[in-house]
Amino acid sequence: MPSLDVRREMLVAMTDPARLRPAEVGDLPFIFRQERGYMETIEPEALPGWLAALDRNLELWISCLPHTVFCVDADGQPLGFAMWLPGGDAATLVSIQVLASHRRQGLGRVLLEEFEQQASLGGAGAVKLGVHGTNPARLLYEVTGYDAAGREGDYLLFSKTLGVASAS
Repeated sequence: MPSLDVRREMLVAMTDPARLRPAEVGDLPFIFRQERGYMETIEPEALPGWLAALDRNLELWISCLPHTVFCVDADGQPLGFAMWLPGGDAATLVSIQVLASHRRQGLGRVLLEEFEQQASLGGAGAVKLGVHGTNPARLLYEVTGYDAAGREGDYLLFSKTLGVASAS
């Protein structure tokens, strides 16, 4: 996994001068808009159920704020985020979103690698995630070393063993 300095250089090359920062309560509307956009685009048949469970989704997003990293542009406007749940030896990626206008520029990879780094620093030896089978993001997981770990309904499950992280 590239070092934090390499990831920062990747950010500068993509969206100078983008930066990573921890999530804040004020980010919840952005999270909602991105998640809703995902549901409308990738899983439109599940949107009514998702909307019916919005209170539970909001509770999840709030509980994940300490484990959410945002990428913002020079003006502080959000470009994307990665959100996860720690879970003992394995952290679970809950969501990773990038604005449509900033996709295919490496930002998803930077956010994914930051998730992995933070999970490792938090004591996780592995990370896992599920991705809808029609979501093009599944290709990112495949090329970044994630192994197929099964299927749950329409979701492909992936996992990855992490190396030992250093706090440097």
